[in-house]
Amino acid sequence: MMSAVVVTVLVVAAWCDWRQRKVPNWITFPVLIVGLCFQWYVDSIAAALAGVGGAFLLTLGPVALKGMGMGDQKLLMAVGAWSSWNEVYSLFLHSIWLCLLFILLNPRSWSRLRENMRVLLAGWTAHRQLWLPGLDRTAFSLPYAVFLLAACMFQHFSS
Repeated sequence: MMSAVVVTVLVVAAWCDWRQRKVPNWITFPVLIVGLCFQWYVDSIAAALAGVGGAFLLTLGPVALKGMGMGDQKLLMAVGAWSSWNEVYSLFLHSIWLCLLFILLNPRSWSRLRENMRVLLAGWTAHRQLWLPGLDRTAFSLPYAVFLLAACMFQHFSS
């Protein structure tokens, strides 16, 4: 049941992220809360809390550097509520590898990436550009939920 819920949520989130480049809160918050309640009911709350906390810590850096949106962070945390730290860590690594592969194979994103790296290297004097870039100026304006879904499918079919 847990994998069916996670895959369904990831499909809906991937669709929203692909169309709007945003994972809405109406997806992430209910899934997170129901996942924690379910894990409490089946007596796996410790694993779920580790999954949520681990997802938060894994995505803290990418969110702070604007490589990932907070909706993506909340989505991974919601997945963590339905799984565990081990699954979240593996999903995160696979999805990041898929994102990097996409960036390497998509030369159109290279100029945006180069520009954002220049801003990052400029240091704190460019903090407004770092923290408040527009969607068109974000280095990794990618629908992360799509890559998270692909990583989930990869893990499911490879095991």
